[in-house]
Amino acid sequence: MRPVSREAVPPFTEEEIPLTTAEIDGRPTGALAEDVLRHWVRGRPLSFRLPSLVRAVPVSRRLAGLWLDAEGVRAGHTREAVLLVISELVTNAVEHSNSAYITAWLRRTADRLLVEVRDQGRTSVVPRLHRATPEEDHGRGLALVADYSQDWGVRLGTDGSCSVWAAVPLSGRSAAAC
Repeated sequence: MRPVSREAVPPFTEEEIPLTTAEIDGRPTGALAEDVLRHWVRGRPLSFRLPSLVRAVPVSRRLAGLWLDAEGVRAGHTREAVLLVISELVTNAVEHSNSAYITAWLRRTADRLLVEVRDQGRTSVVPRLHRATPEEDHGRGLALVADYSQDWGVRLGTDGSCSVWAAVPLSGRSAAAC
């Protein structure tokens, strides 16, 4: 098991695309999807803020998929790893914080894709890796993130926020396949 890095990825500071509850109900398609892509320029990180609701999880996947399309990331394993990672991180932030909003960032470097999800500082516990037993219904999210990324970590903000990030290799295969 890889050690968890705390500061291996610098914090994101890009402008956010805020989405309301009404906007996430229809998922980003049509005009909203075009707005997302118009706001985003190839080679620039994508940042969006979603209400902390379970139904925001598929929206985060959709936005990440649009960003991956615009970035030209078509490799199946890499793409699926990023989509899995963002789903798990958003799910964890929704389930384990009392935040009104969750913020997510996606950024590309020369050899990997970086995904980060931040809550608003109302987290009762610091995220930690837990290997669930077959009998447990929950507890596999961060284990999946660890399996499908090169590295991952937790960053606690001075405002009390909690960010969890992961780096997915651009090698065309997931870290789990390595």
